[in-house]
Amino acid sequence: MKVFVYGTLMSGLQREEALFNSQFLGTGHIDGNLYDLGNYPGLKDGHSKIFGELYEINLPTLEYLDQIEGYFVDQPEKSLYIRRAITVKKETDKESYIAETYFYNLPIDESTRIVTGDYRAFINQ
Repeated sequence: MKVFVYGTLMSGLQREEALFNSQFLGTGHIDGNLYDLGNYPGLKDGHSKIFGELYEINLPTLEYLDQIEGYFVDQPEKSLYIRRAITVKKETDKESYIAETYFYNLPIDESTRIVTGDYRAFINQ
């Protein structure tokens, strides 16, 4: 299974160790809106480019990511993030891939939007 990460799970950031046993497939982007939630970002539906990384993962890694993201498969309405399938466009080959990613499940303050869609650039500014 493939997963797209756009925040603290990316290489070089706070939670990168969660993906150490996974295969990095490259960088890419998805459509959405990205928000600064303090210590991590949140993704909502939208039409901006959101930049991140694509990985091939196994089931134990997916279950660990669900824990990190506060996603409850049996109770999505009580989840901090909801995992959904999205289309990822890779930067290198311009191919499209279907991957899972996590959408923030709580109300959001529009003033916290990261307009560049690039969390790494946002925290390094």
